[in-house]
Amino acid sequence: MIPEFLTGGGELGQRIRDYDWTSTPLGPVESWPQSLRTCVRIMLTSRQPIWIGWGKELIKLYNDPYTAIVGGKHPWALGSPASVVWRDIWREIGPMLSTVMDKDEGTYVESQLLIMERNGYPEETYYTFSYTPIPGDDGGTAGMICANTDDTDRIISERQLRTLTALGKQLIDCSNYSVAIDRTLRTLRSNPHDFPFALFFTVANGKAVLTHYLDRVEGDWGQVLEPFFKKAAEDREMQIVLGLREALGELPRGAWEVSADRVAVQPIYQAGEKEPYGFLVTGVNPYRLPDEKYSSFLSLVGDQLATSFADIHVLEMERRKAEALAEIDRAKTVFFSNISHEFRTPLTLLLSPLEEVLSDAEGMAGDTRYRLGVAYRNALRMQKLVNTLLEFSRIEAWRLEGQFRRVDIAALTVDLASSFRSAIEKAGMELHVGARQIHGEVYVDVELWERIILNLVSNAFKYSQQGTISVEVRQEGEEVLVSVTDDGIGIAPDQQDRIFDRFHRVEHSGGRSQEGTGIGLAMVRELVRLHQGVIKVTSAVGVGSTFTVVIPVGKAHLPAERIIVETRGYRGMRNADAFVEEAMMWIAGDEEEKNEFYSSSRYTVLLADDNADMREYVQRLLSKQFRVITAVDGEDALAKMHEYRPDLLLSDAMMPKLDGFQLLKQVRQSPELQATPVILLSARAGEEAKVEGLEAGADDYLIKPFAARELLARVDANIRIARERMAAMKEYAEKLEQAVRRRTQELRNLNHSLERSNEDLQQFAHVASHDLKEPVRKIRTFSGRLLDEYAAMLPDEAQVFLKKIQQATARMYTMIDGVLQYSAINGGEQPISAVDLNEVVAQIETDLELVIRERNATIQRGQLLMIEGAPVLLYQLFYNLINNSLKFGKSDDNCLITIESRLTEGAGKRIAELTLTDNGIGFDPEQAARIFETFVRLNSKDRYEGTGLGLSLCKKIVERHHGTIAATGELNRGAKFVIRLPLTQTERHV
Repeated sequence: MIPEFLTGGGELGQRIRDYDWTSTPLGPVESWPQSLRTCVRIMLTSRQPIWIGWGKELIKLYNDPYTAIVGGKHPWALGSPASVVWRDIWREIGPMLSTVMDKDEGTYVESQLLIMERNGYPEETYYTFSYTPIPGDDGGTAGMICANTDDTDRIISERQLRTLTALGKQLIDCSNYSVAIDRTLRTLRSNPHDFPFALFFTVANGKAVLTHYLDRVEGDWGQVLEPFFKKAAEDREMQIVLGLREALGELPRGAWEVSADRVAVQPIYQAGEKEPYGFLVTGVNPYRLPDEKYSSFLSLVGDQLATSFADIHVLEMERRKAEALAEIDRAKTVFFSNISHEFRTPLTLLLSPLEEVLSDAEGMAGDTRYRLGVAYRNALRMQKLVNTLLEFSRIEAWRLEGQFRRVDIAALTVDLASSFRSAIEKAGMELHVGARQIHGEVYVDVELWERIILNLVSNAFKYSQQGTISVEVRQEGEEVLVSVTDDGIGIAPDQQDRIFDRFHRVEHSGGRSQEGTGIGLAMVRELVRLHQGVIKVTSAVGVGSTFTVVIPVGKAHLPAERIIVETRGYRGMRNADAFVEEAMMWIAGDEEEKNEFYSSSRYTVLLADDNADMREYVQRLLSKQFRVITAVDGEDALAKMHEYRPDLLLSDAMMPKLDGFQLLKQVRQSPELQATPVILLSARAGEEAKVEGLEAGADDYLIKPFAARELLARVDANIRIARERMAAMKEYAEKLEQAVRRRTQELRNLNHSLERSNEDLQQFAHVASHDLKEPVRKIRTFSGRLLDEYAAMLPDEAQVFLKKIQQATARMYTMIDGVLQYSAINGGEQPISAVDLNEVVAQIETDLELVIRERNATIQRGQLLMIEGAPVLLYQLFYNLINNSLKFGKSDDNCLITIESRLTEGAGKRIAELTLTDNGIGFDPEQAARIFETFVRLNSKDRYEGTGLGLSLCKKIVERHHGTIAATGELNRGAKFVIRLPLTQTERHV
């Protein structure tokens, strides 16, 4: 009989009961003292790992949870002395156990490191445990009890997490690969338990060389590890190397008393490189196996270093990119400065002679004077562009410092703005200039201030078609504010922060012109900064914009050496003429009057260009051969394309409102205009620009500057090609129309022939099937009589043959009947009338009564709909579907057929949706599309008779009623048929 204190306890309870305790100092369990019995009972019923040591030798007893602690020493540890079981840690626990047994004092330790050999190798473990003395029945300490908590996973996980966290912080802002490697090694050094040492080998000329270490290591590591470097690079994964002490001697120990004998080799890659940058080599904890957990931790360390490499690579690329851009920027600045200086000489030699000729042009012919005027105005414009580029390059090269004089800022600004009055009023707009009294001295570089004001007023005029331009000078505190306000097109919010960027242009803005360098406002901002001021903009699309320049009063903010007291020798208004002349070119003249340029040619050319001089010059060239109509922008051109239907469109690529490419797109999308040949004019040179224009749909692409003769030849050639193409297309269209008419007649004849052939075929099928029924009926009848009347006289084999004849004739009869029904459905019309589906199904139940009884079938139906259709065909439809469900019902189940109906909407019509569901053998869902095909059988004819026409016939009937039928099924789960019929037939016959 089992003593009560030893009942239960799982595996150890059973082992304690079965153990021969008479061979130990404890003796038979019946003799155990009550204190031991009580402690054993507590131990066996506890879920915490507990062991008991009894007697001087501390004979060991333990429970099931404790088996994880003794590991491979289980089960022999049961009944053995504690000093034998724990000889590997006796140095640590022996003194504590002596305290308990000799002094009757308990002990407690928390997260104690114990190097235990539980599974055949020394292992790093951490335990929280207490030793509690157990008194004997006769007094004194007879034994001890120990409760344990395993902290190993927690301690190691927290230690590894601290390492990964510290490494992540250290690798955030590394400037190069070497810094990242050094920081990684220093971080790993702070965790000597998991990393007794760490090294980094860099690959140079195909060989891994030790380049980074914190503690010098002895031996030829590179040669010993070379095969493992190669393997790690080939597999792109970490390699664990064993037995290094024999090859390299004693290795660094880290936090342990023994040195590591294993290392982990991890390849570290740069972003986008196939070969590794180097290898991270780390010592492996001698008291841990490199299992999945430890290997994953090591891999995370390598991944963090690789990620840092990727970040460094990105930073390096950005740094190189920035340096390259800076170098390009410096080269561009030098180029602009040099080219601007070089342009000034030929410009001087252009402008001076032109001024002299124009000043002495009284007897000159009008046409010659016009051409010289165009040349002079555009030479002035080029001079303005050159001056702008030169000044901007000087600003960027920090060579423009300014010479600041005391000025009447209000009067100077008013004079500069007023120079635009004639151009603004000629465009039908108003210029308002106002200035309040300014207190205090104001210093500016007059020439630079001139450029600031002229650029701002010029911009306001360029992007305003109507309304008012206002210039106001006022003082607020110790600052002077100059505001230029317009009622123009405004600036989108996402563009307002970018309009002061170099070369940034707001495309398709709808201004007077799209011409410009994109550096005007950028230069204004830099010139304002030279005055220690700022420029701000407020704008709303469709409302207008206000640019405000703010500069300090006085001169304390300016370099003393750049302030000039004398004002003699200064010549004001140096650049106003160039700005005003350019503004005049933006004003559209009387285009209707200019459209009076005609020639004897019957061809019309529409010319679209926002530059007045270019528009007038090209118009004069073309008017010698063509009728020329001009447009000032893309929208104007599109409207005139629809109005005049020109023979060719000649358009500038850069225009306001609609540029040349957008205009071309609109033309090609218009059915009336898409055949019109289009030539694009552009200042963008190069093969890419030409390809872009041709790919956009242009017929030709001409680069400015162009020769007059080339322009005339291109326009004439494109018009002639387009005319010839249209004539050829017209001739081809006529031939194609004749061929279509001929082919249509042939198809009609063929269709008529096919209809007659189909009727003949249906008639033949009907007659043949009808004629076959009689002989087949007789075969079935007389073979049946032979079986009924002479069965006793016939041998068994003959009876089998007769039964097979009857089965075959029955199938034949069914097939013939199906063909008759199929041919009847395909031929002739059927009158439609109101059909009560309840009566139709009731009649079918009567006709199939015997089959329904044989199949033990049940037909469930609610109240069905009344629909319009052919009664005979609808009866045949539901007869076939119900008979099909009866035929393919499961043999071991009751056959259940459910018929339902409901009203739905579809394509603006009321639809009757009829559903028939059964619980039969079903079918493979992949066969759903084939199930309605003629003569298709999804099952063997030996098991299920049929012709393969039943469901095909159903589909024909539904389509005759302008409806649809669909089937879904699942093997051995039944089938579902859904019929959708319109409630009102559009014809009186189907």
